[in-house]
Amino acid sequence: MKQAYLTLFLSILVLSLLLAAGCTDREPASVPATPTPPGPTGTAAPPAVGYPETSQDIRDYVDHAAVWAIEHGRDEAIAAFGNATGPFVTGDVYVYALDYEGIALALPFQPAMVGTDFTPLLDASGKPYTAVEIQLVKSGGGYILYHYPYPADDQPSMQKLSYVRPVDDTYWIGAGIYTSEDRLIDPALRQFLADAKAYAVANGREKALAAFNNLSGPFIDGELYVFAYDYEGTVLSWPHRPDQIGVNRYNVTDPMGIFHIQSFITTAKRGGGVVDYYTTNPFTNATDLKVSWVTDVDGTWLIGAGRYIVPGPLVLRA
Repeated sequence: MKQAYLTLFLSILVLSLLLAAGCTDREPASVPATPTPPGPTGTAAPPAVGYPETSQDIRDYVDHAAVWAIEHGRDEAIAAFGNATGPFVTGDVYVYALDYEGIALALPFQPAMVGTDFTPLLDASGKPYTAVEIQLVKSGGGYILYHYPYPADDQPSMQKLSYVRPVDDTYWIGAGIYTSEDRLIDPALRQFLADAKAYAVANGREKALAAFNNLSGPFIDGELYVFAYDYEGTVLSWPHRPDQIGVNRYNVTDPMGIFHIQSFITTAKRGGGVVDYYTTNPFTNATDLKVSWVTDVDGTWLIGAGRYIVPGPLVLRA
């Protein structure tokens, strides 16, 4: 019996010593966890997407650069964005930076133009693209279509679709994809408008306009619908804005100050083509960039249809 009590006593003693020594799976509360060493500073992270091709890609590219710039500060960001061999240049896609007065801060392929006021400059189509960009960034960001030199030896002017956004209250950034008319006006859109014109020619203006203005009719296909104007600028078809039918909009500008109705008329009279402008997207109620194809019908009126440029799978790369 004494031996049994002795064995029990020794077992309890050993267990107590083990617990006191901390021989359990749990680390003592008084010992802090080892912190993860901070990553290196002064090194730019690569863009989130490799080589942007879509409208979603280019927005992601710019958003990633903006987040990095906020984390690393303006001076380091401007230096990184201005480096033609740095991590914010991917092929012919690169981040550029300007302040809200339109002064260039970072242009990796045009370093001699850093410090230049870009607000008076017009692209090949006469668009004051930097002035438009500043309006976009002041409203949170958006897409712009314009012509800009390609980053090659001779730097020819090419069509480019960029996304711009603010970094902070002192400067903003953008990046774009060089694109082409065939990417912006896809075969489905061309066919949609060709069918609408054929219907108008075959059935006459009155019947055609009734069909175009019918939201349940054959000329509503997702975001595609037919708008129509006479050559005085009077609205003939706008299915999502029936209150505007019969209104003359010749001198109306889009939110960026562009006379887009006059551009419709000029473009249609010379045989048809692309017109880009900003308008209310009836599916989101946001003001978005829209790229439309317009064409003459019979010499007295025009029709058009287009797509809203929003983040998505639209492939822009030519």
